Amino acid sequence: MNKVLIAILLMGLTTVAQASNVLQIWLCTTNEGKTMADIEVLSAAWLKAARSMKGGDQLDVYLDTPIASSEVGDNFDFVLVAPSFETWGVFQDGYEGSPAQKADEDWFKVASCSSSSIWSSTKVEVE
Repeated sequence: MNKVLIAILLMGLTTVAQASNVLQIWLCTTNEGKTMADIEVLSAAWLKAARSMKGGDQLDVYLDTPIASSEVGDNFDFVLVAPSFETWGVFQDGYEGSPAQKADEDWFKVASCSSSSIWSSTKVEVE
């Protein structure tokens, strides 16, 4: 009985995972003397490098900046979006020594990112 219940639950989770985007959200701050314009240029260079990799051709990047927030300073979120956990995993598996990892060196000259988290994002549809 427990095995049947677990199998049913896993099938439901698989369906949700297939219909969801994967977001890796980095919490970042611009380094002293750097601007969001610098961040945008290097984010585009990083995404170009990432898209050259296996699993990277379907990635997108968003830079989220607060408009009204209790946060103080030059905080922003670097959001990497993949269409599935499979795509994200393929990309991550090839990260070591990749063009994107090499682009990180320039990235860290303009921004510091304290932490990241992985999210599943499901679009709500209205009939």
